[in-house]
Amino acid sequence: MELYSFISWLLYSSLMGSILIGLIIVVRWVFANRMSANWQYLIWFLLILKLLIPYAPESSLSVFNIFSHLTIQNLAGDYFKTQDNEKTDQNTEKKSSMIVNITDDYSLSVTRNFLNFRDVIVFFVWLIGVISLTVYTIHLTIKQKCIIKKSLRANDSCVINLLEECKHTMNIKDNPVLIESPVIRSPMVMGAIRPHIVLPTGIIGHLSRTELRFILLHELAHLQRRDLYINWIISFLQILHWFNPFIWYAFYQMRQDRELACDAYVLSTLKPDEYKSYGAAIISFLEKYSSSAYDYTIAGLANGSSHIKKRMVMIASYKKETAAGVIWGVLLFLLMGCFVLTNAQETSGAAQTGKSSQLNQGTAYEDLSNYFQGYDGTFVLLDMEKNHYQVYNDANSKKRVSPNSTYKIISALVGLENGVLTDENTQLEWDGTVYPIERWNRDQTLSSAIIYSVNWYFQKVDSIVGKTRIEDYLKQIGYGNDDLSGDIHDFWVESSLKISPIEQVEMLKNLYTYEMPFARRNIDIVKKVIKLSEQDKVILYGKTGTGIVNGNSINGWFVGYVESEGKVYIFATNIQGKERADGANARNITLSILKDKNIL
Repeated sequence: MELYSFISWLLYSSLMGSILIGLIIVVRWVFANRMSANWQYLIWFLLILKLLIPYAPESSLSVFNIFSHLTIQNLAGDYFKTQDNEKTDQNTEKKSSMIVNITDDYSLSVTRNFLNFRDVIVFFVWLIGVISLTVYTIHLTIKQKCIIKKSLRANDSCVINLLEECKHTMNIKDNPVLIESPVIRSPMVMGAIRPHIVLPTGIIGHLSRTELRFILLHELAHLQRRDLYINWIISFLQILHWFNPFIWYAFYQMRQDRELACDAYVLSTLKPDEYKSYGAAIISFLEKYSSSAYDYTIAGLANGSSHIKKRMVMIASYKKETAAGVIWGVLLFLLMGCFVLTNAQETSGAAQTGKSSQLNQGTAYEDLSNYFQGYDGTFVLLDMEKNHYQVYNDANSKKRVSPNSTYKIISALVGLENGVLTDENTQLEWDGTVYPIERWNRDQTLSSAIIYSVNWYFQKVDSIVGKTRIEDYLKQIGYGNDDLSGDIHDFWVESSLKISPIEQVEMLKNLYTYEMPFARRNIDIVKKVIKLSEQDKVILYGKTGTGIVNGNSINGWFVGYVESEGKVYIFATNIQGKERADGANARNITLSILKDKNIL
């Protein structure tokens, strides 16, 4: 995972976590009277899972679908949009094919900048926070080891026997070490590998046997419930998301709820007539001791001192959980899991999914995987006469990716419409910049610029037209996400502008039927320049596109349409991969499919 992808994921994950925190709070408030203390604690595990799992399946049940209109992923990624503002690598040694052929695919590698200056500052601020909290956590761990090392092991036979009795009550097989320390003020457990129950020095002599039993049961309950391990996981997530106050609050609340759940666990082992005594013992301790400020890797009796009233209410009203209550809690947990542990449909992954990518009911889904060996690809075909779609890989057909050079169709239209270009012979002067593709190093007409996919020609057109006008046209024709936040010269090259294969087909359909806000003459000129071949009354129009990042071809396009004996077929093929996913291979795959379908 690239660094910027990691940070983008981190922000997205943090944002989703914040939304989930709000939902958990609402659910706990709505079902406060029906959720036991244990389930009020367990429901926070949904947040842990959400923050730990890097990817989640898309689902129509996902609660995040309701936020899709806010383009949440984009909000999280706004900061990183410029991460994709690759600059053309003029000095790259990787060159596209030099064969002068109308069907060749010409493209240049782009280089992803590690981070720009602003991003470097933000990244290092985040890193400083992570390092600071990590150092602090290590300091606490060392401090704990010192406490354990300097403490005296409890050797009173009555206390040891009581501990064994409590272990039997809790059905604990492990052998935690019981020690006394003069530097702590409250009983606690620490040491994930070899747990220790630490009591303040002298406390044993001031407690009755019953009170000491309750204290030991409470600390053993922490061990039985594996709270120390959960603490470490929470600590890791808290360090990772240190910048998010909602997550800090959530984990603070989770620790408070853990004490309630721990109390409930102890009560479940006691007789009802002991509940009052247990409550009295807890009050006595919480009134005397305060919790540590940030000892989040330990678990102790006094951690919940600020919620003493809540703990007393729970203890006073405690009833053993029934089987029906357990089933209800499990169902609620699973139901919420379905809603919050899945992603909104069509919004996950690096590619954004087109909202308008809806096909008619006559769509046929077919398996064309044999054509896409080694690629994650999709193929969309529209039979204009029947208004019938054929789709391979429905999910990918709706995912938006960079259009790369297929965008030049739009650039040409906009250039013609705004008078920057007059016809297919409009010549623009080469500025002398030497490109690795020799065909680019000369003056170009619109026709030659399309044939050789000359980037600088369309960059010049776009610069003259301007972002504002281009954006207006993209919005009018519904071109993908119409996001031009990238650089004016390459927002369409693995940058901010993205479009799905289905949207490509819709765009070409509108081009073919002149249902675009461009003059008919200008559309005809573009149709002329993207014409690839004509044979036996079969005419092929198309444009390839290739995204080469850091020397690897990762995103290949071939879009266009076929006129064959009065029928028109519009197609879009996209292939994704770590290498050799380029326009040429997308074109070859497309031609094979069209031939096998007897369209070519």
